[in-house]
Amino acid sequence: MNEEIEAKLKDIQEHPEKHRHDYAGLHRCCMVGGAIVLTLIDAHSKSVDMGMNGGRRCDVTSGPCACGAWH
Repeated sequence: MNEEIEAKLKDIQEHPEKHRHDYAGLHRCCMVGGAIVLTLIDAHSKSVDMGMNGGRRCDVTSGPCACGAWH
């Protein structure tokens, strides 16, 4: 795995408070080499406590969310 991706995954897990993003911020955080890394998006919904909606974990503070809603 790419070193930058590994470093971002570690930071998400160790410092979830720094990874509370809106939709645009989530995408900026998950960009590596000009592409969005889905593993990083998934790590946000698993490691950052953004709450739940309809039994699914949220991954953004505003905008389209992993839970299926628009916050």
